[in-house]
Amino acid sequence: MNRARITVVFLLSFSSLWGQTTLNKSPISGKAFVYHNDSIKALDFHAGTISCLSQNTWVVYGYLPELPAEMRINSHPPPTVIQTPDTTLISFSGSGLVYSLGRNGGITRHDRTYFSGYNFGALRFFDGNRLWSIGGYGLWRVTDLTLFYDHELREWERQPMSPSIIEGFGDGFYSLVAPGVLRMAVSSRADFNGSEVQLMVLEADLKNKTYRFVGSPVVDLDLFNNTDNLGYASNGTWNLLYEENRLLLANLAENRLIQTPLTNAFAQAFDGNSGALLHPKGVLFVEVASTVTNNHYKIVQTDLKTLLNNPENKEIGPIYEPYWVNQVRANLKLIASLLLGIGGLTALIIRYQRSRPVAERAFAQDLSPSQRILFKHLMILPADASITTLELNQILGIEEKTWDNQRKIRSTLLQELEEKGMKHLGVPSFIERISSEDDRRIRRYRIKPELRDDLISVLKYV
Repeated sequence: MNRARITVVFLLSFSSLWGQTTLNKSPISGKAFVYHNDSIKALDFHAGTISCLSQNTWVVYGYLPELPAEMRINSHPPPTVIQTPDTTLISFSGSGLVYSLGRNGGITRHDRTYFSGYNFGALRFFDGNRLWSIGGYGLWRVTDLTLFYDHELREWERQPMSPSIIEGFGDGFYSLVAPGVLRMAVSSRADFNGSEVQLMVLEADLKNKTYRFVGSPVVDLDLFNNTDNLGYASNGTWNLLYEENRLLLANLAENRLIQTPLTNAFAQAFDGNSGALLHPKGVLFVEVASTVTNNHYKIVQTDLKTLLNNPENKEIGPIYEPYWVNQVRANLKLIASLLLGIGGLTALIIRYQRSRPVAERAFAQDLSPSQRILFKHLMILPADASITTLELNQILGIEEKTWDNQRKIRSTLLQELEEKGMKHLGVPSFIERISSEDDRRIRRYRIKPELRDDLISVLKYV
């Protein structure tokens, strides 16, 4: 859309989005702007007036329900206007006041609440039946409250959600991914009195009463500045974001962020002079040209489809990264350390395995004939079998020697055999001496069961 087209007073084409719900967040405290009965109207809750933009000037034509002066100021922060083809609701993040604008242009207050200051920055959503307030912060803390307006009780009721979002959230925007399921890009403060802002993408399932962490934003939007003066508009799926003097289109359901060529006066929420105003029939772009004597308003009406299909648009990329990507990024150093550790351990194992044949061959070559025969005999025994002292004497061929000589030869041979195992293979004492179950005075010998696997490969060299 070029500047020449913007100067057209009204385009005759209307939006194909008829029947959808739209939302506008006002940039001015206590003042709501709405396109109603084919005219732009301003509802000033601080002054108590209803005005209409007519022939390049604002004309007061009605008055709002009277409230005490103090309540007018404190209970009317920047309003949120939600419109369907037959309903216009005006509510305030920061108080419980709920108004509707009738087809005849009259304003009606529906609630009978009087508290304020507890849910600034809450996201407002209308499902066609209920008005919802999600998240927000008060004087002391950021919350994860999900509230709905009960039109019969005329009060706000709490709907418990699980799991709890301990740090709370608010100040963001959302896209509808399914009936009653909102994907929300929101912000929070680790310390309410501090400046550190935590950004996250959550999914609120209002039907099943659950929250789910989806991911973390990868784009740095000034929209997340933890103030209540955030200007944005939405048709439920696509959002118009006003950021750094540019107009962005954001869709959390598709995870897309688009930069439009619109800047300056058209890259802001309508403030009574210039900006964008979304409504069920389309989008109005307004610019005021001031002269010494009067103002001249230039207005163009288009639709979101036209905005999305503008060939001058630029795809910025995804708005957020999924949870698992965020976890990998957050734990990158730990993962790198683990991979290095696993790699180093693998290298050591491979090196050890490669060195085993050399060590096993050296062990076998260092054994005396008697030690080789004994080792082989012990290794080929069943795992639960053992030999007696008499059998050991026979294997060594010392059964004819005196008892003292037999004991000395056995002790020396077994000790040297185990020392060579430790020297070449790094295997500690591997011959187990146990008492016979039939006669505790009789000694039996075997390879320790837990070390057999470490020695079995030596057999091929013995």
